Amino acid sequence: MEKNTVETDFYFESAVIEDEKKVTIFGTKNRLRSDNNKPVVLQTTDGGKNWKKTEIDLDFQAASFDRIDDCVYMVGSIDSGDSAISPVYVPNGNFEKWEYVGMAESPKLGLYYLNKGESSEKIALLERNAHQEYFDERLCSSDGRTYAHNDRNWIICGDNKTKEVRILHKLGNEYRVHSRFSYKWHWGIGAVYDLEPSDFYAKDDVMAGILQFQVSALKMIHYLYYSVDGGKTWQNEKMPVFAFERLAVTEDKIVVLGFDKFYKQKRGKATILTIPLPKN
Repeated sequence: MEKNTVETDFYFESAVIEDEKKVTIFGTKNRLRSDNNKPVVLQTTDGGKNWKKTEIDLDFQAASFDRIDDCVYMVGSIDSGDSAISPVYVPNGNFEKWEYVGMAESPKLGLYYLNKGESSEKIALLERNAHQEYFDERLCSSDGRTYAHNDRNWIICGDNKTKEVRILHKLGNEYRVHSRFSYKWHWGIGAVYDLEPSDFYAKDDVMAGILQFQVSALKMIHYLYYSVDGGKTWQNEKMPVFAFERLAVTEDKIVVLGFDKFYKQKRGKATILTIPLPKN
């Protein structure tokens, strides 16, 4: 497992992994609402050996970054009298230039809507939450499920009562169990108080997910699980515990970005882990 780290001096919002070399981190200069709270982009193109920081030339009181799959959108917040307006931007090129596309209205049913000027047309722009869909709670708890970030027809979910992880696949309008595996034999994992996946990827025969095990009030254990035969068999690697995790899969590697936040010091630490992907 290869490892590269970098310390940051801004407040973390989100991140995108394009491949094992190119990783982009998004944040803001200040944690709280303030004038000149510029959005910040930190990017590496060599797997974390070197990083370039860019302050986006837009002044907000606050800003957030959201995404659909690996498409990133920035929603700013500007005080306007007794209320705030929320301009929406999309990247134009290499995340250093951003293009204004419209004004966001209040979220509705988990979605942001974009008001397109004079037009009454409103389109779903950003997904703030998971799809509002019916689930059989016997298959997948509503609290511990995560959609594959590259294909929302796939879901990973855990059950701390049965010590089982399930992979669901959508067929028609219904999700069904595609595969399952047990985690009860891990050393150090006895009573699990909570199990929540932090990210999941599924394409063809390759699947990868990060599982967060809450084993006590103060102790977390994180594992990376992956399969190269469509979920028939699973391998795993114990990971460091991060506050935020994102993964991506290339032709021969699994790339994990982990981020730790230190709000009082206005800094954080990003770590890129690279794990070889075995051949099927």
